[in-house]
Amino acid sequence: MNARVSFSYPFDGHPAPIPRVGLFAFMPDIHLKLFGVSVQAAFAETGAGNAYRRLMRLAAQGNPREKLVLKALNEMLEKVGSQEATPAFIDDLKRAIAGCIDARQHVESLTFIETLFWGLGIEVSEWQRRHCYLAVLERSGWRTQQLLEAGDAAGAADFMTNHSLLSALLWPEALEVLRKAPNLQAVSALTTAMSMDAHLGWLAGWDLDDGENKGLESPQFACLIPSRTGHGRNPASLLFDELKRRLRVSSVSAMMNKASDVPELEIGTLYRWSSGKHFPDPETMAGLMAAHGLEDSKDRLYRQHSAAKLINLLGYLGQTLSAISRENGEPPAMWPWPAFPFGHPDFESWAAVRYPYWLAYHREKGAVLAELAKAAHGTSCQ
Repeated sequence: MNARVSFSYPFDGHPAPIPRVGLFAFMPDIHLKLFGVSVQAAFAETGAGNAYRRLMRLAAQGNPREKLVLKALNEMLEKVGSQEATPAFIDDLKRAIAGCIDARQHVESLTFIETLFWGLGIEVSEWQRRHCYLAVLERSGWRTQQLLEAGDAAGAADFMTNHSLLSALLWPEALEVLRKAPNLQAVSALTTAMSMDAHLGWLAGWDLDDGENKGLESPQFACLIPSRTGHGRNPASLLFDELKRRLRVSSVSAMMNKASDVPELEIGTLYRWSSGKHFPDPETMAGLMAAHGLEDSKDRLYRQHSAAKLINLLGYLGQTLSAISRENGEPPAMWPWPAFPFGHPDFESWAAVRYPYWLAYHREKGAVLAELAKAAHGTSCQ
């Protein structure tokens, strides 16, 4: 019998629900956290930390006064806009706040994920598979959510069935449950399962982008996905294998030989990384790599680190929902759990089938998704 894979909560603090937008897409701040980016810390570095916290407090109140929101937002933008290499989107926001109708219409037309891309200075013409995929996932997810909230489950099922991306998230039993759903809450567990599968698909798109951008053989992330032959090893432990390969060492002791002067690094730390009890923290990992002569801040291992954290998040979600379903006698409201999407019995079986599927999907339909994503902004795929 294979050892059971264990996934830990991927973020600091107590476990909390993973927020989504457009029913299937993770909130942008979840993606930023996976990449080790703190939104609050980023604003604090520009001097806008207080304004950001004030804006978040106002947003949490529900229906806050527009005047107060605009004041806090304008203060943030003034701080951010004073930095070098400010994205053009910041100017759009400033013009919108100042009353420019065209600028306001543009800003309001963007989804959460599109706003993140624009805020990072990633123009629509620069979007690759992973950008187009997320943009389409959120926009189409909003439409599905609206139909379910309106009580039109049959319409939601038809919309997904005929959509080039969302149809890939359906299997026969899921379609039947969705079509008969009395309301959105009734399919909460199912849409979470679909969201998991969708983000495995996003990982595949990123994997292919990365291979093309860096001239690497694809896929680079499949080795981080737990398998039935992996003896219960989780993504953190599998990432440690990749670290050993990059350093060209075969043991923890050999890894430590050149890194005795790296701050905060002890042999016990390496053993915890190896066992999968803890993810390597980027700073210590960077020091270890530098000690072995690898000082490129864009080394593929850093991208594999973020990919492994996403895989771990998906595993944690599945592990948690399966446990809740079993503990409560597998109630209909928890369907499809404790099974994984598409009826697979566990994470390893699900990922072993679906990751190759998504790689093939992107190779075959990537251009279609690009057209869909860019059409919303009046730009066709070149």
